[in-house]
Order: sequence, then C-alpha cells, then structure tokens
Amino acid sequence: MPAQRAKTTAGVIRLSEATGSSSRGWEDAVAAAVKASDVKTPVGVEVARLWADWDRGKLGRFHATVKVAYRQALKAPRRSKT
Repeated sequence: MPAQRAKTTAGVIRLSEATGSSSRGWEDAVAAAVKASDVKTPVGVEVARLWADWDRGKLGRFHATVKVAYRQALKAPRRSKT
C-alpha cells in the first residue's frame, strides 16, 4: 500500500520581516525575531542581516533581521447567482 500524502490546502506563502536581539548569541537573536513577527505558524525563516554591538573589545548584544515565511490559505471563489 503506498504511503498517504498529507492533505494540503491551496494557499500562498507570505513573508513578514522582523528584528530581534539577545545578549546570549545569534541563534537566540533569530528566535527573538521570529517571536516578534507575530506569525502564528511559521514554515521557514530567512536570515536577512546579523549584527552585534561591540563593547570593550568583545561582542555585546546580538541582533538579527529575518523574513518569516507563513502559509496563507486561499478563499474559495464566489459563485455568481445567474
């Protein structure tokens, strides 16, 4: 018996851009940016920019700008009454 494919609904992928920061590292800065995006169910993340504050000879606060991808369902077309 062939494996069943998960049912997917028709939709488009949208992007939301957000920025986050952390004092712990790049990964935490990216996670903070994803949380700041208000996207409920992200399907992917593109890291657009990473930068950090330089404080007394070492990296201080880490920052990340990301584009968070999410799926937006398409509405069924309306049928005209004719």
